[in-house]
Amino acid sequence: MVTAIECISADGRYLNPLIIWPATTHRSNWTTFPTPGWQYACTVTGYTDSYVSLQWLKRIFDPETKERANNKPRVLICDGFGTHETLEILEYCFANNIVLCRLPSHTSHKLQPCDVAVFAPLKAAYREQVERLERGGVNSIGKEHFTSLFSPARVKAFTAKNIKAGFAASGLFPFNPDRVLNSMPKPAIGPFTASTANKAIIGPSSPEQIPPTPVTPVSAEGLMSLQNLIIE
Repeated sequence: MVTAIECISADGRYLNPLIIWPATTHRSNWTTFPTPGWQYACTVTGYTDSYVSLQWLKRIFDPETKERANNKPRVLICDGFGTHETLEILEYCFANNIVLCRLPSHTSHKLQPCDVAVFAPLKAAYREQVERLERGGVNSIGKEHFTSLFSPARVKAFTAKNIKAGFAASGLFPFNPDRVLNSMPKPAIGPFTASTANKAIIGPSSPEQIPPTPVTPVSAEGLMSLQNLIIE
């Protein structure tokens, strides 16, 4: 499993990736294909960790966005992985005028622009590159093939059109929460009112429906107050 940390911006641009190899040391034959600007790291699992996340901030995000920001705050939106919120990362962001925004857990498929409109085309383009190599007689795809396959796939998928579509569909830019809220499944029950609350606490209509344990009675007013607290 090879991981690529990617970053895109609302104006349709994207940064160089940081590739994480599942290894303890980096081997030179893995990067014979020219990839200027790319950065590399190794972890045992091939996934990111707090150290690699900090290195990505220092080696890619900060230097590649600082001049464009012109001393203005930079908003960095990331998913809910804990490796993004260590003390070292938060201190670095504070010291370098980077505002770190964390997406709620289990929402990246709706709120993360890469997941919404970029990663699917990227996977399809990478699959095309793998199939092309296999048709050429390569039976086993290894780490030494990755950069030569991933680089053209990125060019095909990371277009300004796809990137802007991801930000728009997630409601982040232009800011429009309804783009996401309107796509959420509607609740199966109807609106909660005092009359329906009263019906709900009247009790079972037949002896067979009586619950085996007693239920603490709740007034309609109490339920309505609880609902209002949840809404607030």
